[in-house]
Amino acid sequence: MSKQEKFYDLLDTLRAGVETAGTLALGTLGLACEGAEKIAEGVKLRYQAARVEGEMDGKLMEAGEMVYATHTGNPTESEALVEKLREIDDLKARLAELNETLGRKPEGPFCPGCGEAVEEGDRFCRSCGEKLD
Repeated sequence: MSKQEKFYDLLDTLRAGVETAGTLALGTLGLACEGAEKIAEGVKLRYQAARVEGEMDGKLMEAGEMVYATHTGNPTESEALVEKLREIDDLKARLAELNETLGRKPEGPFCPGCGEAVEEGDRFCRSCGEKLD
């Protein structure tokens, strides 16, 4: 085998090695992009959950102010309070959806019927009336 043939064999081996390295690099890049997309989606969901929690806290404060106003002699119309409570219910449901998507477990005991949180010692769910064990 001549020196030129050895040189071309060496170049072919080198080319094959570079092609393999390039294929591996592209595969690794693809995996990294998929991982980055999953991380970005998780961050987006956690951000949405935090916004819903903040909005719910604001609505809870507004409802509390309405109840306190009634206590101090400036009654709030019951329809306004009921509407505020419905808004809070909607936000709680949205937050539960986000938490489920994120794989977060509800804190404390919850109703097996409707999934709402219940307090220790409750015998019935305060939301749906389901008998608790």
